[in-house]
Amino acid sequence: MTSNRLAIGFAGLQFKNPFLLSSAPPAMDARHILRAARVGWGGAVIKTVTEEPTVDPRTRLGALRTGSKLIGMNNIELLSREPLTTWTEDWIPKIKAEAPDDFVLVASIMSSPEPEGWTSLAETFSQTGVDAIEINVSCPHGSPEKHMGAFIGQDPTLVEQVTRAAKKGTDLPLFVKLTPNVTDIVPIAQAAVKGGADALSAINTIESLIGIDVETATPLPIAYGMNRKEQLSTYGGFCGPAVRPVGLRVVSQIAKAFPDTPISGIGGIDSWTSAVEYLMVGSRTLQICTAVMWHGFSIIRTIIDGMTKFMERKGYETIEELVGLALPKITTWTALSKLPPVVAKVINEKCTGCKNCVIACADGGYVAIQMRDGVAVINREKCDGCGLCAVVCGAEAIEFVHTR
Repeated sequence: MTSNRLAIGFAGLQFKNPFLLSSAPPAMDARHILRAARVGWGGAVIKTVTEEPTVDPRTRLGALRTGSKLIGMNNIELLSREPLTTWTEDWIPKIKAEAPDDFVLVASIMSSPEPEGWTSLAETFSQTGVDAIEINVSCPHGSPEKHMGAFIGQDPTLVEQVTRAAKKGTDLPLFVKLTPNVTDIVPIAQAAVKGGADALSAINTIESLIGIDVETATPLPIAYGMNRKEQLSTYGGFCGPAVRPVGLRVVSQIAKAFPDTPISGIGGIDSWTSAVEYLMVGSRTLQICTAVMWHGFSIIRTIIDGMTKFMERKGYETIEELVGLALPKITTWTALSKLPPVVAKVINEKCTGCKNCVIACADGGYVAIQMRDGVAVINREKCDGCGLCAVVCGAEAIEFVHTR
């Protein structure tokens, strides 16, 4: 199923392929993680463990759709429901005993701003046989109310302190999982690196309110108050394909600022193409959650097959050749040409005559498109090359050509 072509080194570890389960429901216990290991995943980050187990509200997942298609999901679920000892004495030994030898297991831990908690948890998990430790300073809901999670991850001083504290408790590779809920990710990443992080994971979920049930004026997902009758909700963490643009932006910014620090990319990876995108902006490994929750562990087979065929077609021999390949082409707005070097052109045989581009260009563009004999026609003199027509064209019937 896997190939040496997909092997990658990361923070002193060797992965047979770059794909891990992220710290989330698919990695909630030994049974789930072992199922993933047996179908070909390169590794897993266990659901975050803290000093006290979590009790979650019901319901706790909400969906964002365009038509009937799922594009995003919100959750108000927190950390592992099981005591720390269940992981250290039962589940981790079971996983290490029964998973393939080349399956990488990463412990995820969370504590308060006090350094001692991070050091203690890191020491404890270092003795279980896990291959690395990831510290969670990025959960955007629930945890900040307890001065944990993103409460820490939004403060460079705290990030550096808890990273150094966790590093003190382990000789294993230490990953720091970053939050996108900040104005500038670079100072946060810098603090983690300064504190001793061996690698960075990005991104955790985006703080969100997924929607409102307009019939009852109730925010989603619908949970309940302490009396178990009043329907309430709270802000949650947004994930899925819709967050991928934010994930790509954050990973690329970190990769540009800290080229020597390995990055584990997270956020909306659901196909071999989205996986390659993350590699090309600087990720070396890739963590996946939502796609597994929607499609199951076996999605890894499709992703690995697609990536392998892509690499063969393009002549890439190793994953290393993909890492950061797009970074030199990401520049500043100031460095871009402001004159339109391209205009749109309709690929006649693909045009369905739907008129979406005509409407969009008339009301949101430059009135440069009209229909002629059932096919869209673009006036090159009026076209500004903005790209709106291609955005609304479901038939991929628009291309861009140079004006000269």
